[in-house]
Amino acid sequence: MIDGEFLRKYLIDEGVSKVGYCSVNIDDFPNLNNAISLVLKLPKEAIENLLDDEFRKYWDIFHEELDKLTEISIKAEQMIKDNGYDAFALTMKRNECNMEKLLSKMPYKTLATKSGLGWIGRSALFVCEEYGSAVVLLGILTDMPLESGKAITDSFCDDCEECQKACPVEAINPAKWNSRLNRSDIIDIDSCSQYVIEQFKSGLGCSKCLSNCKLTQNYYKKELCRNPF
Repeated sequence: MIDGEFLRKYLIDEGVSKVGYCSVNIDDFPNLNNAISLVLKLPKEAIENLLDDEFRKYWDIFHEELDKLTEISIKAEQMIKDNGYDAFALTMKRNECNMEKLLSKMPYKTLATKSGLGWIGRSALFVCEEYGSAVVLLGILTDMPLESGKAITDSFCDDCEECQKACPVEAINPAKWNSRLNRSDIIDIDSCSQYVIEQFKSGLGCSKCLSNCKLTQNYYKKELCRNPF
């Protein structure tokens, strides 16, 4: 039988950047009480495209990485089932993600914070120490016994306000995230999503909160030093 350490190594070997576990209680899946949070870092080319305002190229790379992570999650689902447990990969389609309202059945960033992999920034994006917000997230539900990570319930952004200052529609509120707040307490999601959709229809886009995050920039600089070309 497999255990959490075996599963973590398997997922990392498949290409996942960070893996965490947490307990969940989802009405649609009453027998799947554990979740596996998957974090995949974006390549530096994705950040470069944002810095150059090449938004379509950024989204092309983002969806390529999302496809990779989706394939890994489906493969892991089957591997878990082959070892006698039940599992359900929360792909974007299965999770009923609404990209206009930026909502889903189970937010991937909730799984990630509950698993101790990072926190929510002022921008309402997931943030982690290693990659900032330059990540793709997915999850897997399972009844496999897993030891939950230590949940992160407060922001580590401290006094940084770079994403808030960069927002062109001032959608980011001054409040700093903690797990007791609602999303509306930290961001005006209607203003944000409306602006992003209008920009995208015009062939443009906006991910300034992502590219201006200090931790995203730190990750980008490290990747440049590692591979400048």
